[in-house]
Amino acid sequence: MAMLTPFPSMAPALSGGSTADQVLLFGGYDVWSNGNSASAGLHWAQNGLNNDGFVMRLSLSNAVERYWTPRRLYTTDIFRAAIMPGWRFKAGEFELKLFAGPDFEHHNLTPDDPTSKWRGGHPGLRIAAEAWAQPVPELMLTTSYYATTIAAGYGFRTAAGWRLLDSFWIGPEFSGSRDEFSRQNRLGFHLTGLASGPVEWSMAMGYVSDSFGRTGSYARLAAQMRP
Repeated sequence: MAMLTPFPSMAPALSGGSTADQVLLFGGYDVWSNGNSASAGLHWAQNGLNNDGFVMRLSLSNAVERYWTPRRLYTTDIFRAAIMPGWRFKAGEFELKLFAGPDFEHHNLTPDDPTSKWRGGHPGLRIAAEAWAQPVPELMLTTSYYATTIAAGYGFRTAAGWRLLDSFWIGPEFSGSRDEFSRQNRLGFHLTGLASGPVEWSMAMGYVSDSFGRTGSYARLAAQMRP
């Protein structure tokens, strides 16, 4: 499971008078039939979150993946961290963010396997891209992609949303991830941008399947705020 990223915001461009917000805090929790993941991060924009220019993102996560055999349960605890400088481009109701930077993973195996090449820490390089568009006021489209040199991993998500009650977006989403270990696909529905005070919430649930023939359900809850 990939680290969570910020979702499109419906908050005003300005706060505190005429000072553009530069910092966005985000985090969340993802659970599915055979694992779970907690993520947190910080997004800093030199010229303000709603303007073009240099951006920096720090992401941290810890995931647990489980695999059962008739004789034993295998568990992999995966810590991930990435710091990625990038750039935000905006034209009308379309925006694009591009990132690239160092990546790190640490795998803790249970039962331990000293012969595994993926045991312990592994540095790498991660790239990421995110796009968001609002072709009409009531409709949003978003997509994201990442790739890392660690275990040749990559993943994507694409979603559409219809604006309801001028308060949040709701619609379908499709995502997937691949690496040297497995492949996973997800199809579900999301609710994005529901504000509660200074916090915006996102949630999703749906169907998941992987290359081991396992199927089940997933759920995700995420939040972000401008401190």
